[in-house]
Amino acid sequence: MIDESPISDWPALKSIYQSSFLCSLGFFVVRFVLPIAAAGMGANALQVALIFSFLTLGSAIFSPIAGMIAKGGRRRESILFGSSIRGFAYIGMASAIWFISIEMLIVNSLIWGLGAGFYWVGSDAEISERVIRENRSEAFGRRSAYNARGSVIGAVIGFFILFTFDIQTMFLFYALMNILGGLIVINVRPPLVQKTIKPNHIDMQKLVGRSIGALILAAAIDAFALAFLSPFVELYILELFTQDIATLAIIYLPSGIASSILGEPIGKLADRMNKVVVVSAAALAVSVTTFLMVILPYIFTDPMYSLLIIAILFTIQGVAGTGAFVVMSSVLGTVYEGKAGEGFGMFEAAMGTARFSGPLIGGILWDTISPSAPFIFTAFVEFLLIPAYYFGMKRYQQVVEDKTMTILDDDSLI
Repeated sequence: MIDESPISDWPALKSIYQSSFLCSLGFFVVRFVLPIAAAGMGANALQVALIFSFLTLGSAIFSPIAGMIAKGGRRRESILFGSSIRGFAYIGMASAIWFISIEMLIVNSLIWGLGAGFYWVGSDAEISERVIRENRSEAFGRRSAYNARGSVIGAVIGFFILFTFDIQTMFLFYALMNILGGLIVINVRPPLVQKTIKPNHIDMQKLVGRSIGALILAAAIDAFALAFLSPFVELYILELFTQDIATLAIIYLPSGIASSILGEPIGKLADRMNKVVVVSAAALAVSVTTFLMVILPYIFTDPMYSLLIIAILFTIQGVAGTGAFVVMSSVLGTVYEGKAGEGFGMFEAAMGTARFSGPLIGGILWDTISPSAPFIFTAFVEFLLIPAYYFGMKRYQQVVEDKTMTILDDDSLI
């Protein structure tokens, strides 16, 4: 037996994190500006929802293909292709607004989702294969921090360009950053140092069995419920609390700053904490904070108090979401170790499929019941998911601990 302890290849991930920063500069646009721009073009709630649905449909369709490409060792090529496609989608979005075409905006949302599928699967697989299990949450936490920094800085730059020039120039800037983000990872491609595989290696996919299936199902339902809100959070706040878009943008700032600072520490903590607690607490936090947004208008008569509370709620959601994300990414990286592209490809396809119908149903609820209906539904579903996350993650953690003890016991006999 080779007595060799593999270590995480942090230097090789430097370009991945730099790419994440550049490619996330436009995230705030997709989340914040698109629904407002679409509404300004005359889109109804269902059309706004369709734009967000198509952002994820492309990912759902093409993520398995990206997974096969990444599994074959072409993870960085997948990142380059995905970032380039997203860059061209930003150009298409700028053209759609120029021609005041909602249909063109929807089509380019689909193209953006296609690029996102290739980008995230390639990035997820590259990170997972470069680090050992003990560092995976930390590695994904670092990327979350770079994404958050990019989103915050990209918002500042984006608003400067928007108010100095126009929205088309802003989209073109994000297009250029995405193309650069792809070129960075392909310029230097360090060789992958193979981890030592011990003779008593156990197939984690077979060992974990139903627990990983239960976790993925819970995550898919989670994504479906949260997608109810994706196109409507900004419109909800504009309708009930403020009509000032600048004020609306500012209340996102604390969440972005917190995630950019705490992303890596959260990842390190998640590597050492009980993962059952992390995912259960995240689902509870999202449930409670979403419900509080519904009742805020009945608690405070002064909108400024409500906006302050919303900023705090967004921050709690951001931190909780980061914790849940890094844990789930670590789990998938461990279960599909050695073929992470395949695992992340299937996972992103499941998430994209779940997110596709969420905005459409959210739009129907918004139009037919009330603007608060999507929020109430999401809060209820998140609360019901707590037991599913708890038991699925508990079973996974037990299996991993049992496997580790088995290997240690076998090693002691050699």
